[in-house]
Amino acid sequence: MKVLGLHGSSGHPESIERFVRELRFPLDASCPKGPFADGAGFTFFRRDADFGIPADDLLDLARNSLTPGGLLPNYVNDKLLLVGFSSGAIFATALLAVSPECFAGAILLRPQPIREDFAFPELSLKPILIISGAHDVRRQPWHAAQLAGQLSDAHASVTHRVLDVGHGIASDGSDHSLASAWLATHFGLAALDEA
Repeated sequence: MKVLGLHGSSGHPESIERFVRELRFPLDASCPKGPFADGAGFTFFRRDADFGIPADDLLDLARNSLTPGGLLPNYVNDKLLLVGFSSGAIFATALLAVSPECFAGAILLRPQPIREDFAFPELSLKPILIISGAHDVRRQPWHAAQLAGQLSDAHASVTHRVLDVGHGIASDGSDHSLASAWLATHFGLAALDEA
């Protein structure tokens, strides 16, 4: 299965590549670098001065990224599984919003809604896993549930799980365990060490 991995703010492709690799499934991951410099790394979009999400700009970036000459033009002819962490998860939701037909589903780690009143197009039971952190100081407590509701309103098949962690990937492997079980259930994948 082909994966489009999207790293978080101030991040690098290697971080999301590592997460996908540690899922231990036969996944062919493409993990581009965000186009904007951000701290010691890169990001897929720039936030407003008040740290808000510039929704219209974000959606325009997502559309442009899928066009010839854009960030992701080589991926648009494949059905991809999106795997995004933090701001990469937000960018993943923007891609789902502008071109849902390109994507088989999504794993969204520590996401946030594009905006409170955002409405997705029809998602036709597309499987989506949201994993949030109960102690995530970079997100409001209701962010993940609000996003889950917006996706469900568009008829996606949403699974939302909350871990007893902060913003980062759980050190005990909980994110990987949840994602692996979800992949097996929704895509019938077998782990590499079970093949």
